[in-house]
Amino acid sequence: MRLRNHLLRWLLLPLALVWAIGFHLDYARSIAQANEAYDRTLAGSALAIAERVMVRDGAFSVDLPYAALEMLETRAQDRVFYKVSSERPAMVVTGHEDLPGPAAALEGDQPVFEDARYQGEAIRMVAVRRPLYEERGLGPVLVQVAETTAARQAMSTRILLDSALTQLTLIAAAALLITFGVRRGLEPLRRIRREIAGRDEFDLTPIDARAVPREVAPLIEALNLHTERQRQLNEAHRQFIADASHQLKTPLTVLKTQAALALQQQDVARMRAIVAEIHDATDMTARTINQLLALARSEPGHLMPTERVDLVEIARGATFDLLPNALDKGVELGFEDSGATPVQGQALLLRELVSNLTDNAIRYTPRGGAITVSVGQAPDGQALLQVQDNGPGIAPEHRAKVFDRFYRVNGALSDGCGLGLAIVRQICERHGALAELQTAASGQGLCVVVRFP
Repeated sequence: MRLRNHLLRWLLLPLALVWAIGFHLDYARSIAQANEAYDRTLAGSALAIAERVMVRDGAFSVDLPYAALEMLETRAQDRVFYKVSSERPAMVVTGHEDLPGPAAALEGDQPVFEDARYQGEAIRMVAVRRPLYEERGLGPVLVQVAETTAARQAMSTRILLDSALTQLTLIAAAALLITFGVRRGLEPLRRIRREIAGRDEFDLTPIDARAVPREVAPLIEALNLHTERQRQLNEAHRQFIADASHQLKTPLTVLKTQAALALQQQDVARMRAIVAEIHDATDMTARTINQLLALARSEPGHLMPTERVDLVEIARGATFDLLPNALDKGVELGFEDSGATPVQGQALLLRELVSNLTDNAIRYTPRGGAITVSVGQAPDGQALLQVQDNGPGIAPEHRAKVFDRFYRVNGALSDGCGLGLAIVRQICERHGALAELQTAASGQGLCVVVRFP
């Protein structure tokens, strides 16, 4: 369905309805105007006849003013009928005896008009009652004058056609103006269509919403929002490919070299040592791949539904999963909470956040160290997640940079790839949370504090 046709339909149909209503009202008005014009002459004829009714020698006498009747008969195609009758005695004095009487009894001497049928034709009739004061008690008399309605109908038709044509002309002019206005009003949309059609497939720049009507601006803003999400998704895909290429190229080369070296070894002990190195390198590569996937999932372009979740349950589960890693490293891993702590978020990403913070702490905390994961609430009601260790910590000058991808402070002291805190930052941004790096309460080590809204 075209918007232009839809608008024109809903604008022009009411105009047509208005014209139809106006035509109906004009029809009734044209009949009333024609009756008003002709009724004056008809009433004048009846009154003139009534004035000529008298009593002579005890009998009714009527001196008909034929001039009045002739004036009525000059109207094209119309015929005139009259009747003079008395109430006492009930008799027809003169005229057309079978002319029907008035439908209702007359009161007073004012003319009464009505429509009737006579000799198979529609007629307009007027009746006038005139009292007579005679000794013999004759009267009163009733004077009726009627005429056919051809002239009236011709006049009302002429009035109706003139009015209808005038209204139709105005409606047609209004329709043309509406059509032109709709076309002009939709021009900004056609301009946007031409602009979008002229773009290449890689152009995702926002559409300028300033030149469109206010009613269309929300649509353009929603389209720009969708385009921005698509741009972010494309950027996330591009970044993922770049990161994967950057991080996997060297480990895969090392694996290939070590595998080739193992194939050349005759010494079983030496071969087992190389295979062990391949196993460790494979673990590191798998972890890097998992972190890259987690980083891609946390990108803003990926829409994931949120729900009300308990941060305590998520953090406890993630901590428990990493307990074997801590035991292998010889690090004490503990968990503390102060009761259920609900937050609005995505459970999978929040679990990834806790896992990355805890895994980083395990990797950088030396054997014999201690790590504590705790969940609680700040005095202002914000949910807090803290991961605290007594490892080497991070110097203040490096704390702002460690959230960047692949940034490593102690690259030679661990097997990390510099993605853990980058993942943490993106997950925090997705949840409106804020991550801060602080010195541990003991004065040695690092404490990562995540504040949720």
